[in-house]
Amino acid sequence: MMDMNEAGEGVDAGIRCYRDTVPPFVEEALTGLYDTLHASLPFFRVYRSLDAVSCYIAERDGRPSTILLFRCEGRRIEVLNEMIAIDQPELRRFARYVFHYYPEVDLIGFKALKTTTPGLGYPVQQHNAKDTYVIALPDTPDAYLASLGKSTRANIRQQTNLVNRSFPSFCTRFYTGHEIEEAHVRAILGFSEEKIKAGGATIAHDLERIMALARACGYVVVLFIDGQVCAGSVNYWVGSSVFGDVTGYDRSYEKYSLGKLCVFQTICESIARGARRFYLGGGEFDFKGRLNGVALEMDEVRIYRSRWRMLVNLDRAAEAVLKARVRQLKKRLHRHKQHLLARMAFRLFYLLKGRAAH
Repeated sequence: MMDMNEAGEGVDAGIRCYRDTVPPFVEEALTGLYDTLHASLPFFRVYRSLDAVSCYIAERDGRPSTILLFRCEGRRIEVLNEMIAIDQPELRRFARYVFHYYPEVDLIGFKALKTTTPGLGYPVQQHNAKDTYVIALPDTPDAYLASLGKSTRANIRQQTNLVNRSFPSFCTRFYTGHEIEEAHVRAILGFSEEKIKAGGATIAHDLERIMALARACGYVVVLFIDGQVCAGSVNYWVGSSVFGDVTGYDRSYEKYSLGKLCVFQTICESIARGARRFYLGGGEFDFKGRLNGVALEMDEVRIYRSRWRMLVNLDRAAEAVLKARVRQLKKRLHRHKQHLLARMAFRLFYLLKGRAAH
């Protein structure tokens, strides 16, 4: 049942809130406003639940300026949108609305947000939580190749020529939507898991969910040698942006750098199909910078109704401090990931994470 509130006197006008429902028009509006996977309905349907989710819409000059999907969990509002930017006036506007119409709520939580909070008017905890690397794409694949560093261009040409000379049957295919074959995706995920396992960690990709999202907005690249999958990548297309998820390659072709060639070909094909941005995902790896990736940092943000309510929720405040310390440690370890102690720490982390998942 739709229950829509409109802000009146005492709260900024031009705000609508659909309680416990997400109206159909929001899917296109979210894409137009944020152009990002982690604030899109296809992603929410597969990796989140839309049960009991409400939709906040604020307008400026007759157009949506902020659209936030959120769930009320007891005395807390949890925002689903991630990897988005909100300026401080719009963030304050949302906080004022929530604390006015949800008098039982003590705090509002964002998992990955780019914003500024000093002077917001409410007690806030903010710490770095996620990152990704994004490439601003030029108009043509040739222009992209020309924009790369001299050694990177030479390496790409050398590896491409080597694999073509060694394997005349080598070819690349691109699939979208219902063209995507589960067997191809399964092979790519298997290659990725094998490489991660060789590095001392363990991961099991969720094939069912990845396939569901791929069928909804996927963009899969598959490299073949003698008709067999030798590498590939699973990506998602939202608006004018492509988001890289999983890249894998058969390790018996290690010397041909098929993984990096796959990423390069995916970027070039994305440009040819009209993409304006390509997201390489998180983690500090040198090749992302060499491909013109620029780091985009996002913060976890918690906004409290008052200092008293922050004290009442001291356990949650302490949890945020702990998460900030763990995040700092992980980033430090990434910067020294070749060091033995760093490798041991990551193995322990993935071991504990795997046990927690089971």
